[in-house]
Amino acid sequence: METPSLRYYCRYLLLTATWLAMAASNTSAYQLSQVKPSPSLHENHPHYPRPTATVTSALRAKGSSTSSSASTATSSKAEQRFDAMLADFRRHSKADINLVASPRYRGLLSGTSTAINNEKVTRAFKVLYEDLGPIRVAGDLIFSKLENEIDKTKASDGAGNVRALGRDDSCVVAARKIFDAVDADASGTVSSMELLNSDLLRSLGQCVDCTCEKKGNCQSVAKFMDEIDKTHPKGELHFDEFLIAAHHFLYAGDASVSLFGGEDCSGDLVDQLLNGRENDIGVGVDLDKAERHSKRFDAMCVEFMTWDSGDSAAKAEARNPRLALVLEGCFAGAKEQPVVDALKILYTDYLVLRMAGDLIFKMMRKLAR
Repeated sequence: METPSLRYYCRYLLLTATWLAMAASNTSAYQLSQVKPSPSLHENHPHYPRPTATVTSALRAKGSSTSSSASTATSSKAEQRFDAMLADFRRHSKADINLVASPRYRGLLSGTSTAINNEKVTRAFKVLYEDLGPIRVAGDLIFSKLENEIDKTKASDGAGNVRALGRDDSCVVAARKIFDAVDADASGTVSSMELLNSDLLRSLGQCVDCTCEKKGNCQSVAKFMDEIDKTHPKGELHFDEFLIAAHHFLYAGDASVSLFGGEDCSGDLVDQLLNGRENDIGVGVDLDKAERHSKRFDAMCVEFMTWDSGDSAAKAEARNPRLALVLEGCFAGAKEQPVVDALKILYTDYLVLRMAGDLIFKMMRKLAR
């Protein structure tokens, strides 16, 4: 059964989508002011959306700044909230992020980490967060989920055991890349057969005299798996257990030696392990439902890159200085693969952000052309 808060929020989304669509087609400020909420949307209801002057003025003529003190206060409050969220997020290290089990949460966290270190991308997100109510609401909810997920991970026994090894962030990042390459079915665990089929141990010189012919009785694999007191069925290792086993079995517990060659060197080993298997990774995951949205996102990215001409920034600045900041951030973010991957997850998984993304894309297209 649909909850009242969801019902009112959906109506709020539709109202704001109308504003954005009208703005994208150069509807006049007067016409924008005539858009009214549904009569059934009672103003006394706690979930009633009260559009701020910030939203209206931001969509109004050519990016001019708001003139009323009320809109300035609202903008300042949203900006302070945005800055506070980024400050909270900067508490998390690369190791913290890579210890998160869920690949989609990890993708969002990695993309966020990359984005907040790019000034242009951060500024673009800040403009959208300040000016668009649905983006602000959805952003708050997603940020809260990400914070809960990473805080839960950091408080886990597994994360504590990894920290006790004395390994730096680059070692954890490298181990995550190797683990994901070995985890052929993307189950989040590595089995003895996956370890055997990956040739990881052979690549690291552990199977020089091996005669098992990959028939499942490899002594090196057995010793690696036995480094951990297994509490899971079928002898499968989670990421933290895999990292600990590698630390002890492959590097004799010496934290001074980079794990798998460190973050910069692990890429070559990953390529060697995959050996043309890229399309097999994660074949057990049901992607049918998201395929259409994923293809749509990819198509938008391809078109978007054609807009980045020499004079596109100047044209956008002349047309709408505030939205030009968003376009500039989009061009910068498109060059950061973790940011693109995170946005794709958001677009595929969240209806609200998919609708907002489509409308923002249309606005950027009109601005850039």
